[in-house]
Amino acid sequence: MVPNMKNLQVLKNLVGDDLSIDLGENFQAFQNELVEQITCDSREVREPSRSGATLFFALAGEHFDGHNFIDDVFQKNPSAIILSEKDLRSLHGRSIQVRDIQKTMAVIAKRFFTNPDAKLNLIGVTGTNGKTTTTYLCRAMLNTISKTGMLGTVEYDVCGKIRKVSNTTPEAIVLFRMLAEAVQNGCQNLALEISSHALELKRAYGLEVNVAIFTNLTPDHLDFHGNLDDYFLAKKKLFHGINGHKPKCSIVNIDDTYGRQLFHSLKNDGETPISFGFSKDADFKICSVKKNDINGTIFTIATPKRPYEFKSPLFGHYNLLNIAASFAASTMLYENPEKFIEAVADFQGVPGRMDKVILPNGATAFVDYAHTPDALSAAIESLKSIQKRRLIVVFGCGGDRDTTKRAPMTRIVNGKSDFAIATSDNPRHEPQDNIFRDMERGVVDSNKIAFIKDRKEAIIKAIQLSQAGDIILVAGKGHETYQRVNDKTFDFDDKKITREVGDLC
Repeated sequence: MVPNMKNLQVLKNLVGDDLSIDLGENFQAFQNELVEQITCDSREVREPSRSGATLFFALAGEHFDGHNFIDDVFQKNPSAIILSEKDLRSLHGRSIQVRDIQKTMAVIAKRFFTNPDAKLNLIGVTGTNGKTTTTYLCRAMLNTISKTGMLGTVEYDVCGKIRKVSNTTPEAIVLFRMLAEAVQNGCQNLALEISSHALELKRAYGLEVNVAIFTNLTPDHLDFHGNLDDYFLAKKKLFHGINGHKPKCSIVNIDDTYGRQLFHSLKNDGETPISFGFSKDADFKICSVKKNDINGTIFTIATPKRPYEFKSPLFGHYNLLNIAASFAASTMLYENPEKFIEAVADFQGVPGRMDKVILPNGATAFVDYAHTPDALSAAIESLKSIQKRRLIVVFGCGGDRDTTKRAPMTRIVNGKSDFAIATSDNPRHEPQDNIFRDMERGVVDSNKIAFIKDRKEAIIKAIQLSQAGDIILVAGKGHETYQRVNDKTFDFDDKKITREVGDLC
């Protein structure tokens, strides 16, 4: 992958005056230098070369402040140039002060990597729940037409190499670098999750999205956004052009209260959004559900052109919505619905999303990522509709995260399951006793819930309580293979442990 090397004066012109770059007195000394590397990670800074300088973005993040690593940057590369929201001229002559460093970084990254987003059919998926399954489904459908990549919570796929995930939506430099790599690998389409954090922090600023999907909006990340309305405003940025570009097409879930609000606001702006859902007025309407059980679903999606019948190994109300959203988005890019229907029939699911484990005692366990009140409720309702006997749920609430959803999550699980076991789920730096105290406020029947700090012990307890025909839901971590406690990360895979413990119990 060859970046688009530019000198600083050219990069400054590309960024534009709207970012209010204050070049300072020292800019003249190095304005003609070529930039061969851009990064916001001091560990990536390379030794100086004759071909160009390193441009280092000093970001002040949640856990790390890039300004603390400026000395390390200059030790590695004395010719590095620093961009910062602070005035660093008194410390380092080779610095440029900008008003909005996240936005500046995104615009420069897009240009530096030769506008890779414009060379791809991009599907951007945002919402509280369903983003991951929807992007996986889009990749599966579009791969029947041409090479398709995917960026999201579980993996980064750039059509040549699967990479580990840092954030659902990575920092702008990483994002545009991976898009450029996908283009180089012959990728023509790419589905990506776009989180509310990414939209608020401008990680995806300027991204040219062909099709934007809104799945739903329920309480989550309120520790970051403050309230549900501000959370929604962050999501809306993808659709109204506040992110830098309006999508060519918007696909919106009108079963969702906020989705219907978004749909009408887009229409009021003169846009022509496409709706999906169970609602009678949906453009892609889910209807005629003939089967919805543990072995999959058979249902119809009525489109503006004609109805199509789907068979899928996936089950549950929410998965029908995920399929409808993906089908609508894919058909906006390519008119080949028959191939997409075949892809849905062959699609076996997403790691950590209702992963099934058949236990020796005749019970069935499902490992799922559900970690919000709405996602837990949807997962429980889906399993209750197919259960033969009892439903036992193991769940937890993350530490150092939104505390307002802890009691509602407990209330839902305690009220809707036959027995609930509350346990740890990445407590991070927060004492588990504090998390349990918040969760206990949601208890509605103390006879139907137990609190067990050790997650493995909680899974053991659930399996010991189960009998043939019972269903166990192990919720919260899904595809994650770790447990974070204080500053340490331990190996912990819910599916692996459930299988191992099941063999012993």
